[in-house]
Amino acid sequence: MRSIDVERVEKGVLKVGVSNRLTVAPFLWKAVKAFFVCLIIVMFSTMASAQNKFRSEPLLSGELAFQMVNAARAEAAKGNHAVSITIVDRSGQTLVVFRDEAAGIHTLRASYKKAYTANSQKRETAEIAKGIKDGTIPEDVRFLDEHFLMMDGGVPIYIMGKVVGGIGVGGAHGSEDVRIAKAGLEVLKNWSL
Repeated sequence: MRSIDVERVEKGVLKVGVSNRLTVAPFLWKAVKAFFVCLIIVMFSTMASAQNKFRSEPLLSGELAFQMVNAARAEAAKGNHAVSITIVDRSGQTLVVFRDEAAGIHTLRASYKKAYTANSQKRETAEIAKGIKDGTIPEDVRFLDEHFLMMDGGVPIYIMGKVVGGIGVGGAHGSEDVRIAKAGLEVLKNWSL
């Protein structure tokens, strides 16, 4: 440790010498230590509050969606149903699509719209159709989005209590579409999150 000794020499020139001892007033040393302790506390509290600002939400992966479609396909095959199956993510974008070669071409678009509607409305499309029919849901809901379809066969996909997508089935008609879609959801019971 060093301190600087300054002495005045003739004609205003300073003579500076360096020695190996540091002289700091004790109160100043305590103030410097207190400043750094406060600085560390502020840094850690800022980092902790920044961590709380990030949301952690469950996500429907392509792999999980693929397994769900395969389970629904297997269920459709048991009943000899030629169907189309679509899974959308939380934003309504298609993750996986399957169309049996014998399924009507209209089933492809119908399965997408059912999946999209179930995801958007966070409930089964059969429930929405029933609500419109009995008057508990306004009929105008069908005009909110061009992708809405209020027919049986669309089911929302929940992971950890949050809607992360939708599955839609078209081609088996009514309650059979629903049963096939729900068979796809059975994969969630065995999926490790």
